[in-house]
Amino acid sequence: MISIARGDYALDVLPALGASLAGMRFQGVELLRRAPPGTDEPLASAGFALVPFVNRIAHGRFRWGAREVRLTPNAPGQAHPLHGQGWRAPWRVERAEPSRLALLCEHAAGEWPWAYAARQSLALDEEGLEVRLSLENRSDQPMPAGLGWHPYFRRSPRMRLRAGVAQVWLADPDCLPRRLAPGATFGNWSRGEILPADRLIDHCYSGWQGLAQLEWPEEGLCVRLRAGEPLRWLHVYLPPGEAFVCLEPLSQMPDALNRPEPPALTGVRALGPGASLSATVRVSATRGPCAC
Repeated sequence: MISIARGDYALDVLPALGASLAGMRFQGVELLRRAPPGTDEPLASAGFALVPFVNRIAHGRFRWGAREVRLTPNAPGQAHPLHGQGWRAPWRVERAEPSRLALLCEHAAGEWPWAYAARQSLALDEEGLEVRLSLENRSDQPMPAGLGWHPYFRRSPRMRLRAGVAQVWLADPDCLPRRLAPGATFGNWSRGEILPADRLIDHCYSGWQGLAQLEWPEEGLCVRLRAGEPLRWLHVYLPPGEAFVCLEPLSQMPDALNRPEPPALTGVRALGPGASLSATVRVSATRGPCAC
């Protein structure tokens, strides 16, 4: 584990475990759920990057031009491969400084038939954590590309979520999107509501404005998640009975590579040989209630 710190913030990172996070603190308060000591499962961590696709690919199959790609499941109990390969691969530390880490994951062509390099910069400043992600196509053919970030925020009984969203993709029992519904279907997040305690939410929101706020009255905190282009989808994962909520900024919707809708609605994009896709996420916290 490597730890960095700056001002009120501290971050613990596990490079060999998919560059996943072990925890993040603000003024000594854990903002993310803490990874169990010695864990070898990224799904038990505090968060990780999603490359080169996000969420699920139905049955691990999709067509890309004339090529049919088949991927095997990569998580316990999951019928569909999810979250790409980066979260299951070791990352090499390219640079380590007291408040900054630069990490690299190099993937050779195989079951995913394109070679790529993913980079992740984790930097703390006085305003919080900045995560910079990039994905470079190192093969000689265009490659489908997606990026995302999967943090597990600690939650509490009175925690409120505020996020400007337009619509939500309703998922089926396999957690695959089926149809669009109004953004307020599970809660009026644009106005800000308490997270439900007894209902599963595992759906992707489109038309996200790039800001989500968690108001945490028990700790007297407002936690903010900000994301820039191309991260315009927000996946909310809120399992009942668990002490966390995932707010995942994504560059594409789940199972985007199998959707019939145009790329503007799915986020599907092609990276040419040598081309890159990049994205930035910020996490910060302040004392007191969240501003409107």
